[in-house]
Amino acid sequence: MRRLWSIRALTLLFGVLATAVAGATMVQQMNLGELSLNADKIFRGTVLEIENGTVAAGGGQLDTTTYVIRVSETLKGDTSSPDGKEGNIVRVTMLGSLKQPVTANGLIRASAFTPPRLTTGAEYLLFTTAPSSIGLSTTVGLGQGAFAFIDGENVLNEVKNAGLFRDMDAQGMPATGPIGYDELSGRIRTLVGN
Repeated sequence: MRRLWSIRALTLLFGVLATAVAGATMVQQMNLGELSLNADKIFRGTVLEIENGTVAAGGGQLDTTTYVIRVSETLKGDTSSPDGKEGNIVRVTMLGSLKQPVTANGLIRASAFTPPRLTTGAEYLLFTTAPSSIGLSTTVGLGQGAFAFIDGENVLNEVKNAGLFRDMDAQGMPATGPIGYDELSGRIRTLVGN
């Protein structure tokens, strides 16, 4: 009977925690100015590799996803290699895993957080945060700061660019949907003074 009570208590606790975590993963909508202001780096690049790993924090291990990216253009921040060469490789390590971790007894662990899903070989415009003290970073606004190239010249973030020009001069820009990279990068350069 005591074991049954323990299982019920753990199930209830997991349900409460899952609800709390789900609420905590809501992200404030940001316009282009807010994305640019909050980004440590803004760059265009191609994902070369995706690595799953862990990082030690708070006495435990957190799942991570590291994207290895070849930078082709930097709009804000320093993405140069230590020797100052352009076209370098950067590593962005984010909290969360793209894989469903399985425990030793075959149970699937619930992941409270998943990073933006970038694809090997694909090109992106990324707004990334400064790495934390344990080396973790993410895209600003999660999926809002990860723009995929959809046809070589137009980009679209994970929220279909919704709200990207909210409270800004949006003359000639769509409310949602693909935006030309040249137009978007020009606006970013104006915002960051580059």
